[in-house]
Amino acid sequence: MEKIRILKVSQLFWYILVFLLPFTSLPLASKLLGSEMVAAPSILILIMLLFIIVFSLIKGPIKIQTLLQPVLVFGFLAIFSLLLAFWLPIPIQKNFSIFRNIIEGIGTLLIGISFYFVTIQIVQSEKVLNNTLRVIAYSFIPLIVWSVFQFVFGQIVQEYPAWMSTIQKYITTSGTLYRDRLTGFAFEPSWLAHQLNMFYIPIWISATITRRSVFNPVLKKINLEDFFLVISVFILIFSKSRVGWITFIVVISYLFIALNQRIIRKIQEKYKTNNLRFLLKFLPVIFIFLYMLLLISGLFFFSKFDSRMESLFEIKTYQNRNLFSIANEFVFAERILYWQTGWQVFNDYPILGVGLGNVGFFFEESMPSFAWALDEPRHLIYQANYQGNVKNLWVRLLSETGMIGFICFGTWLILILLKTNQYQIIKSPLHNYWGLVGKIALITLLIEGFSIDSFALPYYWIILGLVSNNFLESSIEME
Repeated sequence: MEKIRILKVSQLFWYILVFLLPFTSLPLASKLLGSEMVAAPSILILIMLLFIIVFSLIKGPIKIQTLLQPVLVFGFLAIFSLLLAFWLPIPIQKNFSIFRNIIEGIGTLLIGISFYFVTIQIVQSEKVLNNTLRVIAYSFIPLIVWSVFQFVFGQIVQEYPAWMSTIQKYITTSGTLYRDRLTGFAFEPSWLAHQLNMFYIPIWISATITRRSVFNPVLKKINLEDFFLVISVFILIFSKSRVGWITFIVVISYLFIALNQRIIRKIQEKYKTNNLRFLLKFLPVIFIFLYMLLLISGLFFFSKFDSRMESLFEIKTYQNRNLFSIANEFVFAERILYWQTGWQVFNDYPILGVGLGNVGFFFEESMPSFAWALDEPRHLIYQANYQGNVKNLWVRLLSETGMIGFICFGTWLILILLKTNQYQIIKSPLHNYWGLVGKIALITLLIEGFSIDSFALPYYWIILGLVSNNFLESSIEME
């Protein structure tokens, strides 16, 4: 009886956590967590869930799920590299402490791993899995409403009313409403794009393609997820996040490639003439041409849509200029500089890196010379009250956890990829659905990783946790 009660309470907290996911930086959560940027209220619910789950696990046998093992190994290696950092020649920076960085580094990593751990522990049945999808849909509705308000007043009226500014200050620590960009409930527009691409869009796309929905059809052949997908793309476009746009284009290209392979396979099975075989050799070339056309068309559209990209197709932009100068034309040079700085730190400490959060200490000595011609890097070194970060998950893994940490994290992602392939091979609508969700999520993380570098953002941990939960893994044997 007590076990059932604990299960129901934990599921209730889980649904609350999922519903709060659109909020990335709530001021109240910021005060409690002591973090200004990543201050999701879902983290507070996560802490309560951890207590409940650990309490229930203590009473019974502890079984570590297969896909959790490489994550735990990565976590231990990351903490080990942090401890070794005390013996590294870390440059001294005024007002910054290595002890504080260690605490923050361990804290953010534990938050991320905990999101994954809680997800695979809570989702133990198809009922909970489907209820989770429903709560995800419910959480998206207020995001739609608030984004529509931002679009109407920011893009059409071009002036926000006082009540919207007041509300925004209560729901985000930045409190900023952008005149020409949507930010939803996120700290900034790029976080909204990450939220959509990493969490919501994979679920909507998979539901649309597999025609599997947890809701009754809105119309005869239109599901609620179809409508949500269209709205998500609209919000993504007007977030004006360039990495977000590129991520979505890559996902669409993958879907076209998968469709291409399916079409060729069906033609080969149905028609087996020599002339057709000759034609099939040229089909991939035709499809590659179409993909390139799709990519160029997308970039052309966005170049007319975003003032930062308006010179993308002008020849003079690339004449007699180096990479940094061209990147600066597109207001992207700072990102490349930070990536290169992280790469330089990795070259100096390739095995285990410099420890989570410590790459900022090496910025002044590792940044390329071109950095000093830009305002942002100079402000970062001499005036800012925060340390630099590489703004790239993959470079961060290399620079802060080294080659060994990068391999461990990559192994986890590869194992999930193999699991999604397994889901799509078996004839199960449920597994096919989650197999597609997993593949889209992995592709998204690959591209979005060039824009985000925080372990505390919950979206990729939770979506990959849903894909690799115990129920889906154990039910494969029953198919």
